[in-house]
Amino acid sequence: MKKMLLITMVCVAGGALFAQTQKVKVLTYNIHHGENMKQVLDIQGIANVILATNPDLVALQEVDSATGRTSQSDQLKELASITGMYTYFAKAMDFDGGGYGTGILSRFPISSNTTLLLPSGKGNEPRAAGIVTVKLPGDSSLQFVTTHLDAGKKAGDRIAQANELAGYFRATATPVIIAGDFNAAPASKEVNILKEVFMDATSQMGPTFPSDSPKIKLDYIMIAPKHRWTVTGARIIEETVASDHRPVLCELEMK
Repeated sequence: MKKMLLITMVCVAGGALFAQTQKVKVLTYNIHHGENMKQVLDIQGIANVILATNPDLVALQEVDSATGRTSQSDQLKELASITGMYTYFAKAMDFDGGGYGTGILSRFPISSNTTLLLPSGKGNEPRAAGIVTVKLPGDSSLQFVTTHLDAGKKAGDRIAQANELAGYFRATATPVIIAGDFNAAPASKEVNILKEVFMDATSQMGPTFPSDSPKIKLDYIMIAPKHRWTVTGARIIEETVASDHRPVLCELEMK
């Protein structure tokens, strides 16, 4: 009886197994409801930062939607009109006749979205995370998250919010990028809670706030699962006027 030989073909490139990767450029920016350091509303200034850095995904915090203080403008819609990106607004609270929260801009189509309300103590400002799933070229997908943790002097709410986010994504198999203003220093308990699930792509970065003379790092981009990602570039954008935070940019490769 002849034995049949089963041969498995493996694609080899340069002596190594070929693994497909997807490059993704991410920007996070607390835009201070479009008010710059000269106390002037200037959403075009925020748009100029986005256009200059050319990201695929943008996490925005302190976004106004049809509020009195920003003359009922839809800030996310205005930014989308200038940049040509898809949008999702995650309202954390009603404010001044409109909404206030976080926003996402994406060059990739958004296939699903949700707003995750985060725990807040009585009398404290409500907080939320905007979560979208985006379709990448080649039919892969990832989850992208923008959030803004509590700004109070006591860490209680931030710790609860970090636990909520870590728990929500702990078992996910889909690659996730979470970005935003965490209002916490790198050595804080709340940041370390998030690092139990996520890898900090901005770990080598210095301070991001205030923008004119940064003294503390508050703004982060984190990624999970850790084995699915490589950080190929990360930097703070030296923009001192458009907002009271400096924008943070990361270049990532998803395996």
